[in-house]
Amino acid sequence: MDFSKFENRYKITGELVVLTALHIGSGKEGENQDSPFMNLEINGEKLYYIPGSSFRGYLSTKLERFLEEDNGIVLKDKNTNERLNSADVKLIFGYTNLDDKEVPAKVRERVAKKLGKDLKQIDSFKSMAGRIHIADMKILSDVDSIKRDGIKIDRNTGATEKGAKFDYDVLPSGTKFKFVMELENLEKYQINLVALALQDILDGDLFGGKLSRGIGKCRLDIKEIKYVDRSNLKEYIFKRKMGTLKKEDFLKIDDIDLVIE
Repeated sequence: MDFSKFENRYKITGELVVLTALHIGSGKEGENQDSPFMNLEINGEKLYYIPGSSFRGYLSTKLERFLEEDNGIVLKDKNTNERLNSADVKLIFGYTNLDDKEVPAKVRERVAKKLGKDLKQIDSFKSMAGRIHIADMKILSDVDSIKRDGIKIDRNTGATEKGAKFDYDVLPSGTKFKFVMELENLEKYQINLVALALQDILDGDLFGGKLSRGIGKCRLDIKEIKYVDRSNLKEYIFKRKMGTLKKEDFLKIDDIDLVIE
């Protein structure tokens, strides 16, 4: 696809619902706990949120697992019969350092082919922004965090480390976060890949940190899907109106084939 021309845009909105409890660590020690939940403090009030990058990472990891070389399955673009690989994840989520020697040759070759480039010109496309944007997910529920106790285990001995008690924050079951995801200039098979990556979280899946402690199960409830493509581009430009797409139509996977090896 020629990314220099507008082809389509999708805006998916909904809510991420916490089913058990959820921890998204800020990476900074708090005043009264070792691992507080991600938050912004405005006028003395904590506003909890989930970074959009965390959910992007969740989705890209899902796709990487589907496209691993030796996992026993092959995904193909039905329209071209081409085998998909991790290059297709990079083309959706963006990438840097494509010229790194650690990047497999077949991945570089597929990226170059999809972009209509010659590998000899790799400096001109060794980095590329993603075609997916997920906004930071602001909390919708009026809740406060709950402090939980934890201990660190020595992986070598299996024993509790000395002085290893620590506290961490979770948000309780029922907490909701606003979800907004935008996709731009994706091919049909790429939209199918995004739908594939969403499947588990739509039913309820583990997300966040401290998963070994029995927390982190969440469900994504999609409320609305808006789109604009060449068929309604005039309406969008002049009146800022986007079309509405049924959830089942967006999630229908009909441009990807799966072969079991």
